[in-house]
Amino acid sequence: MNGLVAFIQQLIIWGYFLLVIGMAVRVIMRRLPVGVTLAWILVLIVFPYLGGALYLLFGERFLGVKRAQREARLRFVYLDSVPLSLPPIDWRRYHSAAEPLARLEAFVSGIDPVGGNRVQFIETAPAIIDALVQDINQAQSYCHIEFYIWQPGGATNKVVDALERAVERNVVVRIMLDAVGSSAFFGSKPYRRLTRIGVSIEKACPIGVIPWQLARYDLRNHRKSVIVDQRVAYMGSFNLVDPEFFKADAGVGQWIDVMARVEGPAVMQFDAVFRWYWQVECGTTLPDALPSAPAAAGSALLQVAPSGPDVAKESILNALLQAIYGAKVSVDIVTPYFVPGEALEHALKIAARRGVRVSVIVPEKVDSFLVRHASHSYFSSLLEAGVAIATYGKGLLHTKAVVVDDSLAFFGTVNLDLRSLWLNFEMTMIIYDAPTVQQLAKVLAAYRQDSSEVHIEQWRQRSALSRFIENIVHLVSPLI
Repeated sequence: MNGLVAFIQQLIIWGYFLLVIGMAVRVIMRRLPVGVTLAWILVLIVFPYLGGALYLLFGERFLGVKRAQREARLRFVYLDSVPLSLPPIDWRRYHSAAEPLARLEAFVSGIDPVGGNRVQFIETAPAIIDALVQDINQAQSYCHIEFYIWQPGGATNKVVDALERAVERNVVVRIMLDAVGSSAFFGSKPYRRLTRIGVSIEKACPIGVIPWQLARYDLRNHRKSVIVDQRVAYMGSFNLVDPEFFKADAGVGQWIDVMARVEGPAVMQFDAVFRWYWQVECGTTLPDALPSAPAAAGSALLQVAPSGPDVAKESILNALLQAIYGAKVSVDIVTPYFVPGEALEHALKIAARRGVRVSVIVPEKVDSFLVRHASHSYFSSLLEAGVAIATYGKGLLHTKAVVVDDSLAFFGTVNLDLRSLWLNFEMTMIIYDAPTVQQLAKVLAAYRQDSSEVHIEQWRQRSALSRFIENIVHLVSPLI
């Protein structure tokens, strides 16, 4: 009996060593960022057997064989689906970093910047929902809707009512919702109401455990967009929820969001991205979009920048770095989840040290223990480099924006954390038009008025326990 116990012990020990070595080699061969690689190796060592299972579940950006095959089949169709006749851009009118940034993003996504647009930033949930309802009420052909979270009930019922009226007018409605983020919606009364009248509602990134399906729980579709008739598009940080009820017991206050309402040729690009992902997710072919781009509605030069695990690694991260390194006067950042990683941290510190005014606004309270402490682990080095950090106290500030020199901006769904930068399907609008950027800058300035500055002397006085927890969480921050 003792010999059997000893044999089992030896088997477990040698199995552990072989597993750690084998999985460590696999991690190293993936050529992930150094911090991510070391974090996974630490997890493999500290959590015997469990670490290997966690890596297989969450460590690689595997989207499934069938999905990859559909992407390959549709890619050329997608690249040809935005046949805009683009006039030459006089880049002398724009920020000096604009042209190389536009070339970089076009190389990654295949989408060029396009002018002739008008952008309106809508800052409150009631105003966003009312604007959505008004545009849906005017729909004549189709409504394409994509959200990470659709929480049924409250003010969102107005959107359901508007969609029902649209279907009565023979408007085609297609809705794509994240399978995890919107899990409460599937099976709800609004879901049954809409499917009963013929609305197509699809789950994005469904969970599967077999290789030909999506096999990762944490690869999520984090986008939020609405396109109506190629006439108008909405995009931004707002999930389709009623803030009065959404996560009311989380203790962080109501969520504060902004949505951009876009008119002009860029609407066609937003619609092309939706159609591409609809076809990839559903395996069905949609009818061609309208043959001509919408007429010019304004003067804003915009670039649609989708990102996710199915495109070039760090695509949106590289674009952000390009813009920050090109900043001359200021970099203003608002993000709810701030875990920037080494590359962004160094870019912000270098910008501050060369005299650029760098400002970061984050919510005072967030709905994640790990994110809160991981975020705090970056504060000291940034403050010491001269970066201004402020905390917003009137709710969970959920807006995501980066404004450079008040003349170049990123706006959309991307948080400045490695999950958004690496894993999630996200949507960013790069704004090159200075007057439009300045509208967004005013929104960020209003947030700053309601925020409290973090002073380095006071920050240094936090408890040793807090610093220890932050440093522990920092070790695994590349995996959060």
